Amino acid sequence: MTDRAPAGMRSDYLAFTSQSLRWNDNDVFGHVNNAEYYALFDTAVVRFLIESGEIAISGGALGMVVVESGCRFHREVVFTDSISVGMRVAHIGRTSVRYDLAIFCNSDATAAAEGHFVHVFVDRNTKRPTEIPAGLRAHFQSLAIGA
Repeated sequence: MTDRAPAGMRSDYLAFTSQSLRWNDNDVFGHVNNAEYYALFDTAVVRFLIESGEIAISGGALGMVVVESGCRFHREVVFTDSISVGMRVAHIGRTSVRYDLAIFCNSDATAAAEGHFVHVFVDRNTKRPTEIPAGLRAHFQSLAIGA
């Protein structure tokens, strides 16, 4: 068995969004179901993308698809927790970007869960990969690790 890396710290992340849990996010085991973590991550990323002004919820030439995602769970999250999602950009490619994300409960300094998404940007009509526009690339740089 390999050693498991410790949970990340709030100070490891560069931007945060507050999000609310819903009662029905809990499962029969009394904690937030694992699928809901991905919804929290997705919401944080989409908010960040919309803030760039380069991505529209509907319309526009640029779209994106998730080609990879993952999550490591460190502790349970429950409905009564106050949630913030930390975000940073780990890698910016020609047509893709990798986001590192973490869920923090209440005022905890240690992540309850950490995950990642990789987006490939596509032309909405052809669904073919397309270069990340300069404005969006600059937006990503604002959260890039080591920037």
